[in-house]
Amino acid sequence: MTMNRRSFVKNAMRSSVGVAVSSSLPLSLLASPPASAQEDYKAILCVLLAGGADSFNILVPRSTQAYNQYQSRRSDLALSQSDLLPLDGTHGGVSFGLHPAMSALQSRFNAGQATLVTNIGPLVEPTSWEAFEAGSVTLPLGLFSHSDQILSWQTATPANRAGTGFGGRLVDALANYNLGPALAGNISMSGNNSFQAGAAAGSYAINPAAGIRSIAGYDDNSIFQQAVDQLLNETQASMMQRVYADKMQSAIDTGELFSAALGNAHSFNTEFAEDSFSLAMQRVAELISVRNDLGVGRQTFFVTYGGWDHHEDTLGLQAEMLPALDAGLGQFVTSMEELGLSEQVTTFTISDFGRTLTSNGKGSDHGWAGNAMMLGGAVQGGQLYGQFPELVEDNPLDVGRGRFLPSTASDAMYAEVARWMGVAPENMVNVLPNWPNFEGSAQGAGLNGLLQG
Repeated sequence: MTMNRRSFVKNAMRSSVGVAVSSSLPLSLLASPPASAQEDYKAILCVLLAGGADSFNILVPRSTQAYNQYQSRRSDLALSQSDLLPLDGTHGGVSFGLHPAMSALQSRFNAGQATLVTNIGPLVEPTSWEAFEAGSVTLPLGLFSHSDQILSWQTATPANRAGTGFGGRLVDALANYNLGPALAGNISMSGNNSFQAGAAAGSYAINPAAGIRSIAGYDDNSIFQQAVDQLLNETQASMMQRVYADKMQSAIDTGELFSAALGNAHSFNTEFAEDSFSLAMQRVAELISVRNDLGVGRQTFFVTYGGWDHHEDTLGLQAEMLPALDAGLGQFVTSMEELGLSEQVTTFTISDFGRTLTSNGKGSDHGWAGNAMMLGGAVQGGQLYGQFPELVEDNPLDVGRGRFLPSTASDAMYAEVARWMGVAPENMVNVLPNWPNFEGSAQGAGLNGLLQG
């Protein structure tokens, strides 16, 4: 029986046998995953709410005095107290509620499987209002800027505009867990990103709607495919030609490996919605279901849900967009329960920044700290983490117009994630270069026990 290269790759992946698929394949793509890499699996899913989500309208105080302060400060941006979805318990003696569109998050929170980390944001070093005003501390570059603050959250090195990302460094540090395809440790549903850029680890981008990428036309035209294969098999005259040929071959082989693995994806009973965000979450769930085929024990996934720069019609646009966010997050958590991986997969949100509490007359403007969501069976939920600020004009954290200086540094949340994923204390600085600035400080504390297992 004649077997073409595509069938050979597919069958090799399904049998989990390490074979020489192609002489040009990197060695990392040839390793057969041992059982140990499959038994201890953990993954994180980072959801970027690009544009700067107004998260002080996602989490809102319900207690009378605290709500009145919120309503006074937010004026025409305030949600109705009676519309808020109640969260069990209190935080600092104050009861809280969620935006009325966030029913799945409410259910998970009240079941102890979700939380919100309050008033969190990027910092370079512990920072007070006095130090901020005096200019005596190093601040994140481009504070209140979309591009800079998105980069600050993704890299966790807010004093620098370039470099590696938190997810990439995380997989670099845990590389011994991954013995399958090199790019399977970091998978993006939203193209190239800084979050998954590592010194050694790269990332693989998949279009949720179009599927596995390959060279244009390669999968659709057999004549073109044969011509490309023939060219790639020829000895290249120059180093540049050889490098280019190797990259093309690697793209083809990696795409075929992922396609073969996804042929074994779990068929979920969980019903995902048909919008683009839920589709991306479904694709992540499918990829997690074939973790053994890919030989990975530690993974990061990255999804962007954009459009949150609501300088106008904040209430109307949030009412349109939050239901899809809530549904996608809820469906994904349910799908992980279906796989029996609820305690092994943690999802969290990041965003450029929070927004101004004060209204610009139409919406809200760029802020600083905000509230991050976290879901999964390892999350010790049913309570809020961090220090939710008193929403009054003379709050010492307010640097103007209700832009709150973070009371919890983003490093604190990332440190909990890194510990949970298995990063040893002595290696934490390699994953979070600024963590020594915050360890033991007020802005680095308060999240202990956030993730367990």
